[in-house]
Amino acid sequence: MSKTEDFIKHITEGYTCKGEFITLGGGILDGEAVPNTHVNIPLKTLNRHGLIAGATGTGKTKTIQVLSEQLSLNGIPVLMMDIKGDFSGIAMPGEEKSFITERHAKISIPYETKAFPVELMTISEQNGVRLRATVSEFGPVLFSRILDLNDTQSGVVSIIFKYCDDNSLPLLDLKDFKKVLNYATEEGKAEFEAEYGRISTSSTGSILRKIIELEQQGAELFFGEKSFDIQDLMRVDENGNGYVNIMRLTDIQDKPKLFSTFMLSLLAEIYNTMPEQGDAGRPELVIFIDEAHLIFDEA
Repeated sequence: MSKTEDFIKHITEGYTCKGEFITLGGGILDGEAVPNTHVNIPLKTLNRHGLIAGATGTGKTKTIQVLSEQLSLNGIPVLMMDIKGDFSGIAMPGEEKSFITERHAKISIPYETKAFPVELMTISEQNGVRLRATVSEFGPVLFSRILDLNDTQSGVVSIIFKYCDDNSLPLLDLKDFKKVLNYATEEGKAEFEAEYGRISTSSTGSILRKIIELEQQGAELFFGEKSFDIQDLMRVDENGNGYVNIMRLTDIQDKPKLFSTFMLSLLAEIYNTMPEQGDAGRPELVIFIDEAHLIFDEA
């Protein structure tokens, strides 16, 4: 058996799938594409976590684009964090280039320019469907995590949330939270001490400064009504193609707290809304998180 025949056999056996799958591309041997050596990924494995890594210019963005297009064609919606502004072009058919058609011919994968159903979203001042969430929906633990509070300050936040729950006061945005925080140490001080114990003004001062820091990163655009609904991300168009929901984040690269605030809220909502299924036949929603370290650092 020749080297090429051995390679074809190895790739074919390794990437033959029993159920549904998507195709990433073809195998390359000694720098040359080998026909009919398709690299496939079973749809059921896309319920798991994955990592796309590589140096600048090695094709990470293009890989995510190919995955998103393949998922869309299979009726699976995608949520994509677009920090560099590279992805929105999939909303329009591409321009056919000879080197692309030649490459597809070499790897025996049909090629046609195609537009995909896209929804542009934003949590900042960029144009797009604005996603929002209320402070109440975050809860005291997640809200304290966003503000990077110590245990004492987190305890004060928990008391503020408890007071609002006991008195049926919704915390819609950061202004609401600041008002209750000020009330707890000023005109409402006696009421709070009687029901919940003394609240230190130094702690409330520190919390207030952290909230102002968050506001300076543009968080007032994110907190408020109407809250985003996970189901809105899970749509298909009239042709059965899944929507590619693109979160436009090119103007918040220097605002990591705003990005991590949104992502923690989103992941918490998904965790509460969509139950663990294990290796289901296909995913219901696939999320690509660019610059993921902004979320998981000290998480």
